[in-house]
Amino acid sequence: MRHHDGVEADLLTAPETKEAPEAPAPTATPPTPGDLAWTAAITAAKGSVIALAVDAFLNSNAPRYHGKGMRVRAIGYAGGLLIAPVAWRLRGRKEPYPRALDLAITIPLLVDAGGNATGMYRRARMDDLIHFVDGALVSSVVGALATPRVRTSWEAAGVGALAGGALAGIWEIGEWIGLKLGAKGMDLSYDDTMIDLVETMSGALLGAAVTLLRHPSRLRQVPGRPSDPVVVATHDKA
Repeated sequence: MRHHDGVEADLLTAPETKEAPEAPAPTATPPTPGDLAWTAAITAAKGSVIALAVDAFLNSNAPRYHGKGMRVRAIGYAGGLLIAPVAWRLRGRKEPYPRALDLAITIPLLVDAGGNATGMYRRARMDDLIHFVDGALVSSVVGALATPRVRTSWEAAGVGALAGGALAGIWEIGEWIGLKLGAKGMDLSYDDTMIDLVETMSGALLGAAVTLLRHPSRLRQVPGRPSDPVVVATHDKA
């Protein structure tokens, strides 16, 4: 009985446990006009690329596509559209979706697909201009995305320039693959490849310059560790 009474007394004197209040469920915020504009722009651009890719794949033997390896290009267009969403997913979706980067990748694909569909590239020097503009666009957008994530504008400009250079290399590799897979009439040569690389990389350098000039006050900061003499001297002068 004593044991029973002791247990009963313990139960009577035990403090009551209160359940912690449940955290309120996060409320979804409605999209802003800017969000809707981004979504509309990306959707329209990607939809256009897909439509042009299907046309290129189905009509690759048409005279307007002669010598362009359009079936390989069409597959490349579809793969390019997946770069930003797949990379974002692999990173765990911890950061907001990279809309600017996605659009920056999509626009060069759209220009290339549209240019081939309309025969624009057959005009004199138009191909050279497109290579330059594509490099500048990708470099500038990547530089803008990198700016808040690095300490200096110089680092952001370097990242942008490297992205533009990578675009140049990947593009030429894609054309080489198309040639090896049997695309006829591409007329690729060493000189043509090198000119395309120079044009795209030149555009990438322009994009890097735009990144530097976007925040002039940060130009006094130089890359390196805080203990580096050049960094210390720069901060002392500032």
